Amino acid sequence: MHRFQTTLLLLAGTSFLLIGCDKAAPSSATAASTAASESNTEPSTTSAPEPASAPEPAADPAPTPEPTPEPEPASEPTPEVASDPEPAPSKGPIIAHLPGGVPLNETMKPLKDHPEYWVADISVAEVAEGEAPPAAITDDTQAVSITMTAWNMHGDHGHLLLSREMVIPLDDKMVFPGWQEALSGQRVGDTRKIWASSKTVPSQQMAQGAPVVFDIALMGVDQFITVPAPAELPGDPVGEAELQKSDSGLQWYDVVVGEGASPAADDRVKVHYSGWLVNGTPFDSSKNSGVPFTVDMRGGVIPGWLEGLKTMKVGGTRKLIIPQQLAYGWNPRPGSPIPPGATLIFDVEMLEIVDEDAPADSGGGK
Repeated sequence: MHRFQTTLLLLAGTSFLLIGCDKAAPSSATAASTAASESNTEPSTTSAPEPASAPEPAADPAPTPEPTPEPEPASEPTPEVASDPEPAPSKGPIIAHLPGGVPLNETMKPLKDHPEYWVADISVAEVAEGEAPPAAITDDTQAVSITMTAWNMHGDHGHLLLSREMVIPLDDKMVFPGWQEALSGQRVGDTRKIWASSKTVPSQQMAQGAPVVFDIALMGVDQFITVPAPAELPGDPVGEAELQKSDSGLQWYDVVVGEGASPAADDRVKVHYSGWLVNGTPFDSSKNSGVPFTVDMRGGVIPGWLEGLKTMKVGGTRKLIIPQQLAYGWNPRPGSPIPPGATLIFDVEMLEIVDEDAPADSGGGK
């Protein structure tokens, strides 16, 4: 009887656990094994059997792991930049819209080192069989005599900016960056067309973003250092006078040797003068008004004048041949009839050394 009651109690407890713990309790086979084990053990008459201990509560379910973000795609490696990348050519000009001469074969090509400039020959000098070829541009140590016509392409057919003759050194960076390359190989008598972006040829006269077109006719190479033969010099004939030179590049003929004094460094002298370009074009003369010109030997005139007058004597006449570096250089005064880089020829007659308080004049070689 005792054993029966004990077995019932165990079965009741087991059933309770099975109902309340939802499969967390031991299986029926385990319970039967437990009952058999208990039947072999004489329970104490003074204490009831201890109920089976409740099973450990089920562990909390493992937290749902955070979704692992998909890895960002690896960035493309930065390509190495070549030290001297080939510049991409800019969009070329529309030939039909260009003013001036028509390019030969109606095509233009970008310059290799300055692809923002496009170039084409308009005309080339014809050379008869047996004749020597015309002088050509070969390096950047030369200076060239050119006729330049330029248009601002604000609109389909351009607005004329300038058309003039000038003498410019090829190494002059003030023209435009592709200047040397654009004219390389051009011969005297050739005419070349250049198309350029306004970004590369800045000018106050150009419309922003508008290209610029140049027609450049090459008239001579090293023209600025070429001086006519004595018999071809403008002004007074030099006769038997000998050509004299200084280290600065100044040249002169003493047509008439004066018998008076030479001016001191702080004197003022009165002179009559006439000036020409090397091609014989006159540009100024005090004889037109008949009023002598007063020169301050301390300055205020071009360097070639100061050097040329300081060794003259009153009563003398000297023909000065003044190179551009002793004259107005490559930037003559605005509106001047003297082109950039021009060699100038002056006939100067020294009349007198004047009182030091007499005012100096403006004009002449100023």
